[in-house]
Amino acid sequence: MLPETAGNGRVSKAFAGSLDANVLLRLLLNDIPKQHQAVANLFDTAPGQFDVADTAVIEVVFVLERYYQFTRIQILEAIQGIMALTSVNCNREVFTHALPLFTKHASLSFEDCCLVAYAELNQAKPLWTFDQKLARVTSAELVAIAS
Repeated sequence: MLPETAGNGRVSKAFAGSLDANVLLRLLLNDIPKQHQAVANLFDTAPGQFDVADTAVIEVVFVLERYYQFTRIQILEAIQGIMALTSVNCNREVFTHALPLFTKHASLSFEDCCLVAYAELNQAKPLWTFDQKLARVTSAELVAIAS
C-alpha cells in the first residue's frame, strides 16, 4: 500500500532526503514485507518530501518490465502511483509526457520516451538520433550519414 496521495497539490519545502530505485520498488511491490514496512515507516516519519531522481524512476521502469514482467499498463499505473504521492518530489512533467509514448509504442524503451519528452517540453526539438524506430514513431529526427 502506498502512502497518502496528492490531494490539493501543495508542495512541502522541507526535504527528507532522496530515494533510490530499490526503495521505490519495495514500496510498490511489497515483495519483501520487512523492507516494505521500513519504507512505509520512513514515509510516515519524514519531515518533508523525498527527492526522486529521473534515473531512479527510469530504473524502476526497467526492473518492473524486465525482472517482474509487468505490462506497460501496469508500469504506467505504478509510476502514476509514485507521482501521486505528496511526499515524493519527482519530474512529473517529463514522466507524464513520456508514459503515454511508452504505453503506445512497444518498440520504444522508457529511456527513449523520456528523451523525446525532454526535447519536446524544453522546446529543444528535434531530438537527433540514429535510432530509426524512434524517429519513425516520435518527433525525433535521424542524423544524416554521409555516403
